[in-house]
Amino acid sequence: MKKTDAETVTFSYHEQKFIEYADSFIGHAQEPCLILKKEHTFRVVENTKKILSSLFLAPQDRYCAELTALYHDIGRFTQYETYKTFLDKKSENHAHLAVRILKKYEPFLREPKHIQEKVLAAVMLHNALQLPAKLPEKFRLLCEIIRDADKLDIMYVMAMNFTQSLPEKDSVILHVKDDPYAFSKHILALALQGRVIKYTDLVYVNDFKILLCAWIFSLYLPKSKELLKEQGFINIILDSLPNHADIAVFKEMILKELNYGSCTECR
Repeated sequence: MKKTDAETVTFSYHEQKFIEYADSFIGHAQEPCLILKKEHTFRVVENTKKILSSLFLAPQDRYCAELTALYHDIGRFTQYETYKTFLDKKSENHAHLAVRILKKYEPFLREPKHIQEKVLAAVMLHNALQLPAKLPEKFRLLCEIIRDADKLDIMYVMAMNFTQSLPEKDSVILHVKDDPYAFSKHILALALQGRVIKYTDLVYVNDFKILLCAWIFSLYLPKSKELLKEQGFINIILDSLPNHADIAVFKEMILKELNYGSCTECR
């Protein structure tokens, strides 16, 4: 479709189209899991805007960051409709699915090719364990922003689901075993060593909690750690971990980083 002056693409235009897209899946049944993903998207947008407020970026780069936040989880709706799970290993990688959707999504295709290229790269990599070492610099900061913004809201979502019996709990916590006292020693060992933990290695809810708290070491931007401390959800998760000598060591390490640790960028 040819764009006219009356059809200028703005972020508000994309927001409205995304709402229409999400609501087409949520439907009259008001599916709780999909409502959660829609709400998650807009909180990630807000986190992104807060992170952007601390950076000196060109308007186009800020726009790309906001578009990435809006579209990073667009694949979740088709994923859940098709597979009834958010677990990528039991369905397909939701970031790759999002990219395929965006490449055919008319509102997104109204953007210039160079904006599409940046947003698609960041969406593709938003859930990667680690960013590629040779990732071009024109993509790197955009990827780091969405990864930080997403992690901050996942921390919120998990804090709520770990402490409440919500209808979407089982799907959101990826169907791990909900034993309040059990945890995997090898998961804790990885966290204490500062190594990457994979979702696919999680067995218990407490493993998931350990993974989330260890994210504090992977936040890239100083503003992200500031928001993490300000929002306080990591403390809720820490407090819900079982009493155990090894867990106590982990908690002390996280709290020290939260309150006194230097920012990742300064190391």
